[in-house]
Amino acid sequence: MQQEKKQGGDLLSAATSLAAGGAIALGLGLLTMAAAAWLISRGSLGEDWAARAGILGSFLGCLVGGCYAISGVRSRALLVGLGVSGLYCLLWTLAGLLWLEAGGGIAVSTAAAALLGGGLGGILSASRKKRRK
Repeated sequence: MQQEKKQGGDLLSAATSLAAGGAIALGLGLLTMAAAAWLISRGSLGEDWAARAGILGSFLGCLVGGCYAISGVRSRALLVGLGVSGLYCLLWTLAGLLWLEAGGGIAVSTAAAALLGGGLGGILSASRKKRRK
């Protein structure tokens, strides 16, 4: 009975960490794109940087959000990082910001950058296990 309660608490903790990591990833992605839009409107960056900012925001957001989620879970780091990336892509799709127009090139590259960022966060934040002798 005690072990079932512990597993339920661990599952709730993992889901909460995953949701928080996804929210951090989305917030950081939006912040990166807002900063790029501001720099483009001032003339500091060219207009071709708009798509690059979305890709960069996806990568950085999922990297930081994945690292945050892994710090709360501490097991199966790569899966948690990729889970944050999947949640990020789902939130973008639900918000209607990730459109598959114009051949879907930008949407695919944004999703790929998100998966790379979450996977890299999972690899970098994985705990090192000691070898048993």
